[in-house]
Amino acid sequence: MRRCAYLLPAVVSLCSTALGAPPISQALSPEREQAWLRHVLPLPQEIRFTRRVDVHPSRVSIQTIGLRGAGLTGVAELRSLLRTGPNEPVRQPMDEAFEIVVGLIEPQGSLGGVVVRHAKRLTSLPNNAQAYIIEPRDDHGLVLAATDERGVYYACRTMAQLIASHRSPGRVRIPIVEVVDWPDLEERGVWNFPETREWIKWMTSLKLNYGNHNPRIQRIERGKPNRATIKTDLLAFAGKRAFAHVPQIVHLNFLESYGLFRAYPDMAGKGDQALAGRYFAHKTGPQHRVPNPNDPRLVDILAEWLEDIAAQGARDVCCWLSERPAEDQRPETTAVGQFVLEARAFVKAWKRARRKYPDLQIRMFLSTTTQQRDYVIYNELPPEVKIVRCCVTDMERVRHLPRDLFRNPLLDHFAAQGRWVGTYDVPLNVNGNVETPEFKTPHRSAHRIRNYVSQLVQRRYRGAAGMMAWANHARTICDFNISALSEWGWNMDGRTEKEFALAWATINGMEAPEKMAQWAEWMGPIEFDVYDSEYPISYSWGIFIDMIKARRRPVLGKGVFRYYRTPTSFDEKLVVCGRALELATTFRNPDFAHETRVVTSYIKLAKALYRVTEHVSTVDLSTLESQGTLREHVDALNTAGRENAAAIRLWRSALGPKRWHHRVDDAILGTETTVREISQFITHRYLY
Repeated sequence: MRRCAYLLPAVVSLCSTALGAPPISQALSPEREQAWLRHVLPLPQEIRFTRRVDVHPSRVSIQTIGLRGAGLTGVAELRSLLRTGPNEPVRQPMDEAFEIVVGLIEPQGSLGGVVVRHAKRLTSLPNNAQAYIIEPRDDHGLVLAATDERGVYYACRTMAQLIASHRSPGRVRIPIVEVVDWPDLEERGVWNFPETREWIKWMTSLKLNYGNHNPRIQRIERGKPNRATIKTDLLAFAGKRAFAHVPQIVHLNFLESYGLFRAYPDMAGKGDQALAGRYFAHKTGPQHRVPNPNDPRLVDILAEWLEDIAAQGARDVCCWLSERPAEDQRPETTAVGQFVLEARAFVKAWKRARRKYPDLQIRMFLSTTTQQRDYVIYNELPPEVKIVRCCVTDMERVRHLPRDLFRNPLLDHFAAQGRWVGTYDVPLNVNGNVETPEFKTPHRSAHRIRNYVSQLVQRRYRGAAGMMAWANHARTICDFNISALSEWGWNMDGRTEKEFALAWATINGMEAPEKMAQWAEWMGPIEFDVYDSEYPISYSWGIFIDMIKARRRPVLGKGVFRYYRTPTSFDEKLVVCGRALELATTFRNPDFAHETRVVTSYIKLAKALYRVTEHVSTVDLSTLESQGTLREHVDALNTAGRENAAAIRLWRSALGPKRWHHRVDDAILGTETTVREISQFITHRYLY
């Protein structure tokens, strides 16, 4: 476990824990240190234990110095955990069993007269506004210090995690630790998360610090001011927990839905090429016409929204360009480019809004499925404007063994120069392509999360978020992967995948954390293989069906068979799934076994599809032997399809009753359609 040091004390003192007595002080064995660290997520960059003390909760005091914002919230959460009152008078250290001093480091490197040994290091650390220090204060206390309220909040969160599992009404066990900690990524979070206080509290408990916010945009009416309303209560609640709840202005090709073209028909983009169309996943609805980006009224509307949002307290707004390839056909637009002109409109609106709100920042969310003239946009954007992309994994994917690389030479160049670049593409869900229905099937792969986040850190990105479109059972389904993003977004070189799973299982109270960690170690790479192999487009777009109809030979190691290197690879993965299922059936929570069955069924389905496709594309079908083998393969395909649909239904039914998200049904329909059409095509054409 890198960057974690351990120090054993030379002196151990033992005394009574009776109310009013000094604390018990004991050494910690390496095994106990490791067990304690399993309650901390994410793992701090540097931490060493010296000993621990047992003390009555009433004998613990917390003194604050110079705090006004998020740091005070962290202290309040710590006090609640320690059962010390917020108005409790601060006693002198000699009269108090244990004292925790929390605050902002003073210019001379001290805190309340106490010298902070590592104070000078903080300013040189990455993302130092979130960095913090925990240091022992003699034998009777701790110092929690940072240069920014955000760092103080995270110091309190780490301390809370360390003591949360070691407290009782008559005793709190406090580790005497030395911590220097900071995040590897500046911004870590979830896009499209359930916007509730409970979710923000949970995410911030994991040191996640980003989530989007959808303002309520009033319908656009001709000649009237344009208004946008944000959830100011949630904005304030998030801010007190060092969490950026960032409002976003919707994709400009969606403005038709807000009445733009009814109010101003002449602002509609001209020509059919101005229609952005819809994603395959959206199925029906508007064709999303882009606006005329040269119209000065567009700047007026955007500026009014930005000013409205800023007036309600937000100081960071995400500005979305049109989502898909489309372009107004006026000559003045085609000469420059739709997306370049939209970006210019946002920048003009932002500069206008900054006359009233000079500290207002924006981030530019570029088109998801095109890179048309992005080089112009990047070159023109003011350096303080953040750049955000998403849904571009197909454009960035570079085939590589054992795992693919993700590269964007242009964006990576700007990131290396220090520009703020972020992505929403951390694979929290099973899908790997935004154009597809985001199939609702279970997915816990720490290996997949760590692989992607590590590449973002290497590329010097500043922000990493994952998209989550779950409304019901979101924590149940996505907790593991979101926690994995928290783990490696904060400390990339800390835990292994198995060590992370052990910590997650411990924190979540699983009855056998070691078994769950072993399950995760087995299933993580398997799920990575299954869900990163052109999934789910191979089913939703009929790729398998087209392959059969063209009698095109399947290539192992490529496309839908990306992670099946030889014909025996299917069975090798199934053996691992069998071991994992045997282990998962011992858990009280059946969800792990159901997930294993779903993944297993996808491997069986891929195996059956490979055998059918290979046989049809390579074998002379005119012999009795080849006809019999083909019938066996088709029968196996039908069986695999039924097992897959049944496994998905079993998994989802166990979570709760219908109404299910329609994309659960999409996953089942994708399999059933693929199997039915292939089976019918082969039966009607090739079986005699």
